[in-house]
Amino acid sequence: MKKLSSLLLLVIIPILSVKGFQTTEPDSGLDVLSWMYEEYEGKWYKNLTFTQETIFYGKNEEIVRTQTWYEAMSLPGKLAIKFDTKDSENGILFNNGVQYGYANGEKIQEVRRVHDLLLLGFDIYHQPIDSSANQLLRNGYDLEKMYIDKWQGREVYVIGVEKADSTKPQFWIDAERLIFVRNITIGRGNTIQEVQFNSYEKLGESWVAPEVIFKANGMLGLVEKYSEMRIPDSLNPDIFDPEKFLEVEW
Repeated sequence: MKKLSSLLLLVIIPILSVKGFQTTEPDSGLDVLSWMYEEYEGKWYKNLTFTQETIFYGKNEEIVRTQTWYEAMSLPGKLAIKFDTKDSENGILFNNGVQYGYANGEKIQEVRRVHDLLLLGFDIYHQPIDSSANQLLRNGYDLEKMYIDKWQGREVYVIGVEKADSTKPQFWIDAERLIFVRNITIGRGNTIQEVQFNSYEKLGESWVAPEVIFKANGMLGLVEKYSEMRIPDSLNPDIFDPEKFLEVEW
């Protein structure tokens, strides 16, 4: 019996050390980033395409217009968006920390920008933890501060603040699934900007949120609804080439 008990302990202890059975709480946001990466390493899709219904809201939260966007993503760091049609001459391209804007067949914008949502929702599963941490620090998130809260009935890690405080940048991570669900940042004129990733669905061994909500000072401003979500094995690299972006469809 003593030998059997010892054998059982040898089996149980390694199981308890697996992240899915983690009994300790994270000490910092860096711990959470590490858990996110380790949970989905080699499992999270590298490529994603989808059609997006983009709904714009006015001052009284009434719909003022809708638009269809066609999007393609190659991780880490690449996101292509075309407005209205797949052969559109209007769109936005994110490529490794640079944002390009296109209008009427011309490139009209080229600025340095790490896209918070692309990073937190997707890139974090495909790049070294220190790269993600450095990008988040540069975007104003304090990874040393965090607390545990509830969001939509689920436990979350809130990183960037030590208690409820909507005046500082923060991102919220589902504690069980280790996926991004919300962030709060401060915009122009001290506007409190909030983004929610909602209604997550399994996609392969990973996840996608087919509803994304944007608010400013608590007022609804934009809703994105995804459909025709695909995870192709590969994508034409020209999609993400700033000089060829307008010529390519997907």
